[in-house]
Amino acid sequence: MAMKIYALAITLLFLMAAPAVSQQPMRPYSGIGVLLLTVEHGESSVQQEPLYLYEEPAVQRIGVLDSGRTPPYEWLFTGNTSGVPLIVTARKGEWLRVAYDDAGRLGWLEPRHRGEVQPWNTLLKGKPCRLLPGLRKQYYQIFRQPGKMPLALPALAKQSFRVVKLDGDWALAMPDQSTLGWLRWRDEDGRLLISVGMDPGSQKH
Repeated sequence: MAMKIYALAITLLFLMAAPAVSQQPMRPYSGIGVLLLTVEHGESSVQQEPLYLYEEPAVQRIGVLDSGRTPPYEWLFTGNTSGVPLIVTARKGEWLRVAYDDAGRLGWLEPRHRGEVQPWNTLLKGKPCRLLPGLRKQYYQIFRQPGKMPLALPALAKQSFRVVKLDGDWALAMPDQSTLGWLRWRDEDGRLLISVGMDPGSQKH
C-alpha cells in the first residue's frame, strides 16, 4: 500500500513539473472584414484622440479602446506593419462593431481617419495565404468546384497559396502557376481557416 502511495506521489510531482502544452488560439469569426487601425508609436507632438467603445453607435459608452489589449492576431496577419487589426462584424454608416479583446467582446466605434475597413475579398486577393494548423482533414482538401470533385493533389497542410477570389465561404486558390482550385477560407460556423501574409503599407489611405 505504501509503495502505491509513493508511486502516485511521484507521478503527481512529474505531472506538475511537466511544461504546459501551448494551445492553438481560438479561431475568430470572420465578420465582414478587417480594420487596420493606425496607432502612434513613441513620442509624438500630435496626441491621438481616444476611440470610445459603445453598446450601440453613440449610445451607452462602455470604455476606451486599448490597442495594447486588442486580440494578438500575429498568427493570422503575418508580417503586418500597417496597423492594429480589428475584425469587423457589422457596420452602420461610419460606425463599426469590432471584437476588441481576447474574449471576443464586441463594441461599436467610429474610427474617423484612423483606418478603413478592408472587406475580406479585398484583403485576401493576391496575397500569400496558408491554412491554419490543427484543422480537420477535410479543410486541407482542394476542389475543382466548391465542395465538389476533389483534385488529386497533396493536402495543403503546409503549402502556401494565393487567393484569386472569394465566393461565400470558399476561396479560389492558386498553390502554383499550374494549379487552381477551391478551398474553404472559413468554416461552417464562420470562423477563419486561413492566415494571410500582409505586405507593409498595404492599408488604403
